Amino acid sequence: MTTDAVWSQASRLVDEASRLLGTSFSDLVPPEAQRHLLIAQRELLLALAAIIEHHTQQQEPTEPATRGRKRPRSGTERSRRPSRVELE
Repeated sequence: MTTDAVWSQASRLVDEASRLLGTSFSDLVPPEAQRHLLIAQRELLLALAAIIEHHTQQQEPTEPATRGRKRPRSGTERSRRPSRVELE
């Protein structure tokens, strides 16, 4: 599925949900809460759009991922673990 198709499906879903909730939403929720919820909905949709965009633009790795350390340890490398400090 292309990015444009994903965006059109997502926007259609949001439009349909808005229509369904729009008629009874104004009767049940005070105007200040409506404004707050709409802002939160907008932020959620922007985050979702950013996630979708990130995953569709991500390139495939050139080599398969391996478990464990990525580089061999040698005696000259500094350890990631802090050295022991003697206390009196």
